[in-house]
Amino acid sequence: MTGTTFCYRCVEMLSVRPLTAFGLRSLLALLLVMPGAQAEELTTVDENGLITIHPPQVPDGFRNPVSKAYERGFRQRYNALLQSWTSGKDGFRKVDNRRFFESEKWSYPNAMLHVLAGNVAGGMAVLEAEDQPQNTADHRYTLGIDLWAGFTLKGQARKFFQFGHLMDEAYRQRMTEAVAIWTATHPRETPHPIYQTYNETVKGYGPNRFGNRRVDGRRTDNFYAMTTVATYLFAEASDNEATRVRAKSEILAYVWALYHIGHGEWDSTTYHSHTMAPYLTLYDYAQDPDVRLAAKLALDHFVTSAALKNHRLTFAGASKREYSLTSQQGKSPLMRFFWLYFNGPEELMQREHDQLFAMSSAYRPAPAMLALANREIPLPVEILATKPHYENWKEGASAAPRNFETLFLGKTYTAGSIVSSSPDEDVMPLRIVFNRGKTATNTLTMNAGSQLNRKSAGDQIGQYRNLVLWLQETRTEPFHFMFAEGGQWQKKGDYWFMNGGDTWFALMPINLGNISPAVLPTRTAKHIPRASFWQAPTGPGPVAGFALEIGEKGQHKNFGAFVKAVRKARGLRGDPENLRRYRLTGTDGRVLDLELNRANDLPLLSRDAVPRDWDDAAEWDLWRTVDQDQPVVSLGWKEGQLQIHAGGHFFEGIFELQQHLGPEVERSFLEDKRDLSLSDISGFFTK
Repeated sequence: MTGTTFCYRCVEMLSVRPLTAFGLRSLLALLLVMPGAQAEELTTVDENGLITIHPPQVPDGFRNPVSKAYERGFRQRYNALLQSWTSGKDGFRKVDNRRFFESEKWSYPNAMLHVLAGNVAGGMAVLEAEDQPQNTADHRYTLGIDLWAGFTLKGQARKFFQFGHLMDEAYRQRMTEAVAIWTATHPRETPHPIYQTYNETVKGYGPNRFGNRRVDGRRTDNFYAMTTVATYLFAEASDNEATRVRAKSEILAYVWALYHIGHGEWDSTTYHSHTMAPYLTLYDYAQDPDVRLAAKLALDHFVTSAALKNHRLTFAGASKREYSLTSQQGKSPLMRFFWLYFNGPEELMQREHDQLFAMSSAYRPAPAMLALANREIPLPVEILATKPHYENWKEGASAAPRNFETLFLGKTYTAGSIVSSSPDEDVMPLRIVFNRGKTATNTLTMNAGSQLNRKSAGDQIGQYRNLVLWLQETRTEPFHFMFAEGGQWQKKGDYWFMNGGDTWFALMPINLGNISPAVLPTRTAKHIPRASFWQAPTGPGPVAGFALEIGEKGQHKNFGAFVKAVRKARGLRGDPENLRRYRLTGTDGRVLDLELNRANDLPLLSRDAVPRDWDDAAEWDLWRTVDQDQPVVSLGWKEGQLQIHAGGHFFEGIFELQQHLGPEVERSFLEDKRDLSLSDISGFFTK
């Protein structure tokens, strides 16, 4: 498809007589493909040896439009990946055959990649090999099939539905019986037949500790996606209706959260694709139209999040669960995965196991999302966003956002920072990605200490487009600054400058000593070997920190002109009557005021004398484009309506639940529901 598409909604712009909601639902239900009904051929190979993967048959009413050119490029990219994953000097590489506990997170995708590449016997041998539990009796009741570990379940579901017709008949029958046993009652709500109860004296995450259930019940977004999707699909395939309906409600409640309060594990460079992968399987194989639509809209949300922070295949801005410390182009797990979707050049190709789920799925991003990822939008543009509490399903956790994000998309860089109400040990609070040459990138990250992926108590950040203020009550740790691909600070008067090519930085210390080179921490040096690391000690005053102005080509004639403009403006001023308050005036006249808030970690912040009120629901939009007649992206707090304008394309996705509408709905209220269904207004529209 290359034109307009819609699902469930009556859209006036179509200029056609729409079906009633009931009629369209009935039609789509009839069109759905039963598991196993897809073409027996997973792949075909043309005369040039190029593989075409035949994904599951998903009705057009659930598809984003895709151009033939994009599909050709997508096929070329997954062929390059298949060759990289499976080809050795003398044929196919050895298939990864690890099977202990959750190590199928690696071996199952690898085996399926081998099958797609033509090594059917080698791949299927691993997929049908006996699982190795932590304890020999753990999976005896499911006939030896591991249906406990989340990462294993992620692979089990796609293995069963997409590769099941290649299984030995006896194994396929055994797995069919196993998933029916497992979903006879809901695994998360059913005690394990051997262990029965929770045992606090046992370590680890196996059933010998969590015997009060039959599945790993961890609630991180990615684990919850892996286990809940598998529960739903296996219950649906087994006709275990009570379990299916309960799992459906869990899925709908989760996607409601995405569209109304946000993603708890937001923008994780490590785990984003782990959450997306099971929803690709759900999209491909769910029979219930509500569930397939929910999966599709979840995928649209995940892609939009990644597209916003994609700068030349380098992740920009703040992130939760930031562990990889890979600020290099194409190197973070998230960007390795999205290389496949975002038209990545072959020289930036890196392997990531979740690529298997993307290349074998029928899902493709909407054109507006791809245009957003490739910055086919008016630049510069500022986007204000919010992020929820990590455990957003708990009582009171969806009453208001926890984090407030500013993302500024310049012509040569993307800068993003976070304001949080309390500390986080796994949050990257400020990251700026900027162009390096014609196609490459560099990245500037900083923190009050050598651990860059930490938001410490008392650190308060304010951002207004290209202006940043960072204050803290003085601590003994020095501030640290890192350029992922090298960079040299130059002192000119009281300020420090860095020439990044087409992007320039002016650092104005606040009670900091001289910036000097520092030794990279061992782990950082291993992951980012070309980085330059700098530190500045704090002085004895009540607060320390810095102001930062970012300039770029087109805004100033050159780096020298930028330096002169900054030094002439002398834009940083302290308040002599309030030593915890500073003002930064940019070279364009914009003004950012920040006062350290000692009551909590939400600073007193004003932009051009307009204060931000963190308690005002008008500030709570999940995404809000600032100062643009046509918003690049928008998603209101508890409004459920995502819109994207980019590259001449438009996307709209709406997610609402029957009988649960309006801002008074709380995520915790939906937690134990067993009867959730989609409202008739839910759906999507693309143009």
